[in-house]
Amino acid sequence: MASSFLCSPAAVEIRQLMVHVYPGGIKAPDAERITVFYGRQGKPVKKPRFLPAELAHKLARKLQAKRIGTVSVL
Repeated sequence: MASSFLCSPAAVEIRQLMVHVYPGGIKAPDAERITVFYGRQGKPVKKPRFLPAELAHKLARKLQAKRIGTVSVL
């Protein structure tokens, strides 16, 4: 019974990390927006990747400090 919590799927939350980049620098509703997904290494990837929630939030804080766009953790 003591080991039941180790294999619980709810123990690790999974998230996706993405950055919305506005090429013109204008965040208007009709402005063009490019979505860039990030992986576990903190580098851009082509397809959305799932990350542990703690890592996703850690990488989001680093990306937000770079001011490259709007950072989202889903």
